[in-house]
Amino acid sequence: MRFFGSEGGFSSLPDVARLFMNPWLLLAGWIHYLAFDLLVGSWEARDARERGINHLLVIPCLIMTFMFGPAGWLLYLGVRSRARRTISPAPA
Repeated sequence: MRFFGSEGGFSSLPDVARLFMNPWLLLAGWIHYLAFDLLVGSWEARDARERGINHLLVIPCLIMTFMFGPAGWLLYLGVRSRARRTISPAPA
C-alpha cells in the first residue's frame, strides 16, 4: 500500500517503519501524537481541578501522559479512582 508516495502502511511494525521513512508523514504522525497527548493532559488537569485532586498527584500523570501517552492516562485514572474513595463529598 502507498500513502502519499511512501511505501508502508499500518498492518505491521515493519510497514509502519517504512511509512515513516517519508519525512512529511513522520512529521504528521509526530504532530498527531503530540496533539493527542496534550489534549489528554489538559483534560486530566481540568478534571483533577474539578474533583479537588491535589495537583502534586497529577504532575507525574501529566509527565507520563506526555512521554508515554496511554500509560499516563491510565495512571491518572488510577489516581482519580483512589482520590474519589478518599475524598468525602461535601456536606449538603
